[in-house]
Amino acid sequence: MDLAELYPWPDEPWLRTMMVMTLDGATVGIDGRSGSISGSADKRVFMETRRLSDAILVGAGTIRAERYKPMRVKPDWQTARSEAGLAPAPRIVVISGRLDLPWDEPMFAESALSVVVVTTRSVDSHRLAVAREFAEVWQIGDHEVDLASAVAMMREHGLARILCEGGEALLDRLVRAELVDEMDLTISPVLAGAGYLDDPGSQAQVLASAEGSDRFARFAAAHTFMDEGFTFCKFLRKSLDEEFIV
Repeated sequence: MDLAELYPWPDEPWLRTMMVMTLDGATVGIDGRSGSISGSADKRVFMETRRLSDAILVGAGTIRAERYKPMRVKPDWQTARSEAGLAPAPRIVVISGRLDLPWDEPMFAESALSVVVVTTRSVDSHRLAVAREFAEVWQIGDHEVDLASAVAMMREHGLARILCEGGEALLDRLVRAELVDEMDLTISPVLAGAGYLDDPGSQAQVLASAEGSDRFARFAAAHTFMDEGFTFCKFLRKSLDEEFIV
């Protein structure tokens, strides 16, 4: 199975999302992390979606929960990245309205490219000063990060291939803003148990909060396959009146 053929990056600017979910709809295990519901097959797909990306877009809550590792240069990626005209490593871009981030994590100091943190123009001035010691800070939006403008800014900085790795609230806002071109979903063959529904940040409650919306972005299946018990689904965005955008 050639994952590069299954998950290519189009020539035009593209925003894809990557998420793993259990059979009962949880996106994290009992430890609060996605890794505990993942597996080796899922990790291979996960790394393929990263391999030729320009940027890893992620919400502050996911950074706090998952303890992201630094984005370092991977020697086995360099030939393909160079041929595609990409930087030696993807750049991490964090969306954080309050700048409540674990600044002592190695991700900030040891990534190959400086981390970008996108926040608001009304953020606390002390937290802003601290953030600027550890990351490049973009202030976009008055009281909430303007995601459309943030994505546009990323593309102005040459970050055309954007991979969003969560969390659910960020994914929901990106879809509502019609910024997502592709959604890659891994269905893990495990159950998390009903307890995850008590988490106000769970996917179930995010989706429930969307009830009553009069318009949803539509996606259609591009492929599905199974590996090591995991089901991998790729969906491409459709307009309300047209076929696939690609």
